[in-house]
Amino acid sequence: MESVKRGSSTIDWCESNYSILPGVAEFYNTVSNIFFFLFPPLLWYLYRQYSQQVNNSINIMWLLFVAVGASSVYFHATLSLVGQLLDELSIIWVVMCGVAMWFPRRFYPKLLKGNRRMFKMIVFMITMTSNVMACIKPALNSFFMMPFVLPCVVVLYLEMKRTHCLRIRRLGVSCAGLWFVAVSCWVNDKLFCDTWQSLSFPYLHCFWHLLVFISGYTAVVLFSYFDAMNECPEMGPVLKYWPKDTWEYVGIPYVTLRCAGLKPKD
Repeated sequence: MESVKRGSSTIDWCESNYSILPGVAEFYNTVSNIFFFLFPPLLWYLYRQYSQQVNNSINIMWLLFVAVGASSVYFHATLSLVGQLLDELSIIWVVMCGVAMWFPRRFYPKLLKGNRRMFKMIVFMITMTSNVMACIKPALNSFFMMPFVLPCVVVLYLEMKRTHCLRIRRLGVSCAGLWFVAVSCWVNDKLFCDTWQSLSFPYLHCFWHLLVFISGYTAVVLFSYFDAMNECPEMGPVLKYWPKDTWEYVGIPYVTLRCAGLKPKD
């Protein structure tokens, strides 16, 4: 199949192809996905209390992070159309999984009456439809992502306005800042490749991979915190950092519970 062949994708990033290893098209863009494999096992461990007491579906998110990393590795190593589709579709699944799990019930259409299971089914059907359409017309992927990414940004902003926790607010500012820098790296690598090649630094897409993981995971922490506050505030959700809670700016954030013995409301 033509779509499986190396170089069959129309997308080619700024990094020189096959300059490091003969079997890897974009070496640094490939290895820069390391965070997507390194952190999910630790995040699974840190979120074990949240998973058991609030929402065990969060573990799907860690698996999807690995899927994003694996798809990106395959794409950048081969620059094949199949790799491109896997890379883009895995990102869509991460976004849609987050929407299904954490979109606040108060924003649901009245017809659903706050039924999250029904909401998840609708999101799943939309995701599957978008996947089929994106495989038929790959250029549609970005159009499927944007209608859901933008509402997530708006919801995150509205939830940030409601919180009185300064730690959460600082984490939200960090998330927004990292996302802005990550997108700037993506845009510069895509649109100003000649400039960066003249400076002998065609590696901004590598930083996109690293920063988008950190900002994406930070968004997961924020949404999981807000979801716990909305669904089971009696459990006392709290933001902490690993390995030391005092390492706010260098530690790994996660959500735990002060009163883990209480069951959440249905």
